[in-house]
Amino acid sequence: MTKKILSSVAGIALGAAALIGGTASPAAAISGCTKTGSTAHSVSVKCTSGLETYFRVYGYFCSTSSCQYISGGLAYKGGTSTATSSAYYSGKWYVKGCYVTDGC
Repeated sequence: MTKKILSSVAGIALGAAALIGGTASPAAAISGCTKTGSTAHSVSVKCTSGLETYFRVYGYFCSTSSCQYISGGLAYKGGTSTATSSAYYSGKWYVKGCYVTDGC
C-alpha cells in the first residue's frame, strides 16, 4: 500500500513539474509546441504534432499584487492559442493538450 501511494505522489509531482518551464512536457501527447510571439500582455503558442487534437496555452501573468496562470483560447492542432491579460506577461508558459474541446 505504501509503495502504491508513494508512486502516485511521485507521478503527480513529476507531471506538474513537467508542465511548467516554457515548453510542453516531453511526455505530453501534444508536441511540437513553440512560442510564436509575445507582448507585454500576451503570449502565443503554436503546436503542430502529437496525438491530442486540441490544446490551450497557459501564460504566467503578474500584476503589482500577484501572479497567476491565465489560459488562452482553445486551438486545433496546427493552430495557435493566445493568452491575454491586463497584467504583465512574465515569460513563463505551458501547454495542455486534450482530445475533446471540454478537456483543456
